[in-house]
Amino acid sequence: MHDSGVTANATRPPAPPAVWVVGAFAFCVLGGWTFGALLQVWRFVPGFLLTELLFFAAPALVVLWRARRCRPGPDPDFRVPGGVDAVRAGLLGVLTAGLAVVAGVAVRRGWDLPLSGRGPEWLLILALALPAPLAEELMFRPVVQRTLASYWRPAAAVPATAVLFGLIHGSFLRFPETFLLGFLNGVVYLKSGNYWPCVVFHAAANLAGPALWSLASRAPALFHPLTGLALAVPVLVLTWSWPPPPEAQRWNWRAHLRWALFGSNAPPPGAPAGKRPAVVWGIGVAAMAVLVGWVTAGELKAARAAREAAAGGPEVRQRDEWVLDTNAVISVRSRLEFERWPPRSEVWVLALAYPEATLHGVTLAGEVFEPRPVGRGTYELRWPRPLPPPGTVEVYWEVPLAALEEPERGYRVRLQALVPVHAYALRLVLAEGCGYVFDRAPERPFDTIFSTSGQRPPRRDFGTCGLGLRRADAAPPTAPPAP
Repeated sequence: MHDSGVTANATRPPAPPAVWVVGAFAFCVLGGWTFGALLQVWRFVPGFLLTELLFFAAPALVVLWRARRCRPGPDPDFRVPGGVDAVRAGLLGVLTAGLAVVAGVAVRRGWDLPLSGRGPEWLLILALALPAPLAEELMFRPVVQRTLASYWRPAAAVPATAVLFGLIHGSFLRFPETFLLGFLNGVVYLKSGNYWPCVVFHAAANLAGPALWSLASRAPALFHPLTGLALAVPVLVLTWSWPPPPEAQRWNWRAHLRWALFGSNAPPPGAPAGKRPAVVWGIGVAAMAVLVGWVTAGELKAARAAREAAAGGPEVRQRDEWVLDTNAVISVRSRLEFERWPPRSEVWVLALAYPEATLHGVTLAGEVFEPRPVGRGTYELRWPRPLPPPGTVEVYWEVPLAALEEPERGYRVRLQALVPVHAYALRLVLAEGCGYVFDRAPERPFDTIFSTSGQRPPRRDFGTCGLGLRRADAAPPTAPPAP
């Protein structure tokens, strides 16, 4: 059986010199992430175009020019593609963009991040449609992927190049999207051996992506993981049905499967021995991953801060336990549970529900603090620096039973948190011998009076609620006679 993949690889032009490729890619990363970022801060669209030209296209052209000087002759990677190949690449780009958006929606749901519903301006769409695919594919296909394929099996070069393509976009939040796009475009290059279908694929994906993200923000249910599975079917069919290279003299399904999956299952002829290419690639990926991780941590921090600002701060829950003692005084332990400390936590103002209440102390991480009274029922608390890890703050205070409202109707209590909270719960415990019982269940010594959660934005006041108390020696209320 004739192995068309090997034949195709044998007719491919030699890869550019490895030292030049490593230098060009390093220049692309360092220049794009420094001067390119500054250019885009200055003016986003012109800066984006200059970044693509200076740090993607220019170093790639230098490497290709150097390779042509070393080995003159036409480069088949830049031959004019057939119309069918262009249409197939464009359709595959649109379908892959759908897969990428499904992956992006899943990542943002996992991190509880908002979906951006605003599409880019038309100048940026034009830049994404033509200059970006031309420049980026010039670097990643005839330069990076072709060089990696000269050291490893061609199929190994596809995911290796896709990892670099995903990392160079500078965010782990977008990595599943960019890796998918880079991987499937690498398959297009593996199958076609041509730069231009990769440009068509990239342009189609860049045009479809903003429109799909806008739809995802309005109808996120459409981008369920099952949608990704449904899109994967035509993607696999299109890649499988890509026509074999013309050099194939004998073709059966086993040969087609081998070529469809690997391009060639044999190492390229004359590949250098040793582990140096893998070591260089690994060091580069590790360095990029560290920088991308640092940038992603900043992204997550900024997104969380924006979400908390919109919601009114980090998640805070208050759980109160009120104990009615024998001397008709309610002793209260309020537990404030913080998901994270507020950004400004030097001074907190604790407002008790009743002016007659007295605050006895506050504990945090086993340390007791003495708040300073600043008004009736209001106290100022200054925290030390640095704060311990976030957790529970316990506040101890008491209020006389006589301060509650409507004693003749079983007492009503004001539901007021010490600080604005997202969840509030109140539990009342009757001490033995306190002289009171619950109307609804006289045999029970405790009852949950109130509980709520999910307050957006956070609240301090929750109205009033009846305790349903009566004296233990009083007769239970009788229902009015039926008419």
